[in-house]
Amino acid sequence: MRQSVYLHLAVLLIRLDIHREHEVFRRERRRILANLPHLSQHVLKDIGVERDGRMKVDLSTIPAERKVYNLRRRFKSRLIT
Repeated sequence: MRQSVYLHLAVLLIRLDIHREHEVFRRERRRILANLPHLSQHVLKDIGVERDGRMKVDLSTIPAERKVYNLRRRFKSRLIT
């Protein structure tokens, strides 16, 4: 039995929406800058700022945060029957 065209279209639109959300998330994370010229390089390193002024992001927590966000969104949108 073939799936309907509408179902294929719905799946495509959902995938595009998830992709758009991930790109927005990545852009927001990339833009985090710190302008702290009065602090030494050692202090900046301790608080998590790179030499170019960008914040260090713990890459191990980003996928977990995103997964939790998507799970919460999915469970919140469930219809209660």
